[in-house]
Amino acid sequence: MTPKSSQLAFVPGLTLAVDEGCVHLASPQPLWTLSSALVGGGFGWRHHFCNFHVDKDYAGHDPAGDLARWLAARGIPLEGSLAMMTAVRLEHLTLVEGDGVVVAVTAGAGNAVDITASLAGDPRPVGTINTLVLIDGCLSDNAMVNACLSASEAKVRALQSLEVRDPHSGTPASGTSTDCLAIAATQQGAMTPYAGSGTRLGRELGQAIYRATRESLLASREWRCGAEKRAVFHG
Repeated sequence: MTPKSSQLAFVPGLTLAVDEGCVHLASPQPLWTLSSALVGGGFGWRHHFCNFHVDKDYAGHDPAGDLARWLAARGIPLEGSLAMMTAVRLEHLTLVEGDGVVVAVTAGAGNAVDITASLAGDPRPVGTINTLVLIDGCLSDNAMVNACLSASEAKVRALQSLEVRDPHSGTPASGTSTDCLAIAATQQGAMTPYAGSGTRLGRELGQAIYRATRESLLASREWRCGAEKRAVFHG
């Protein structure tokens, strides 16, 4: 995979760099962020947003420590950074830009799960849907949580549209067991108290997440099918 770097029109100076090991979005201005990430999780101001690739057999006993070391190896400061990890090939990153919204998704469904199904006797391979949402707006904390709800709803709709199922229960999948989400806002402009489906912002980010998740899932599915065919041919 040839390393790629570009600037995005979302905010001045926002850059995107992608290589085989990492997706790195860097913002010159800090963005107020809510995330489930192991590094940079919770609420906080973040400049760097990284999505690191791991092998499908990755079984690290200290994933947060690994992420911190990978950041350091790239000269990215731990303070002000957010880091996720995925076994999805980073060439399947899908970036969708909407009105005041940028969504970056890497998605694979090999780890698909129905959250309402029983966990007993249910081993899972590595796989995940990592979602980063950038919003050019000023969101209250409750609106940030509202945006997380909207993002989750849109992700589920994308899975439904492709009829992705939990391989263990046979029921429709709601995500994977290792999904990660980050919502980051510029905190500029008038305060926005809501980001649900009844708002323009909620619909904008919902549509962008649906499209990005669906496109990344399709790219991963096509690559996996091709890999299986190549394995049979060479076997």
